[in-house]
Amino acid sequence: MEVGSGLETDDLVIGEWSLTATAWTDRHQHEEINRVLEGELHVTCDRVTEVVHAGEVVVVPAGSLARYEAPKYARMMFIYGPSSDGHATSDAAIEDLSGNR
Repeated sequence: MEVGSGLETDDLVIGEWSLTATAWTDRHQHEEINRVLEGELHVTCDRVTEVVHAGEVVVVPAGSLARYEAPKYARMMFIYGPSSDGHATSDAAIEDLSGNR
């Protein structure tokens, strides 16, 4: 996973990250809005998977465990909503999907 530059205020965080043949799972106390800039991202939240393409947006509700899977490549912009825990991440896991383990 590659994280690009971002900006953080007292209430919001905006940034960019990319995945290449990788899946990332995490949970946040805040709502998260993700816009795919390039590629294809499979987002699973509350047992529902959405396939999101460049130009499309997906929202992950606060407190939900979300899995972001890029079978090939995905670059996305994220916006984190207000949070009382400093935008902390829990239940984080990363998985290599390339077969090169």
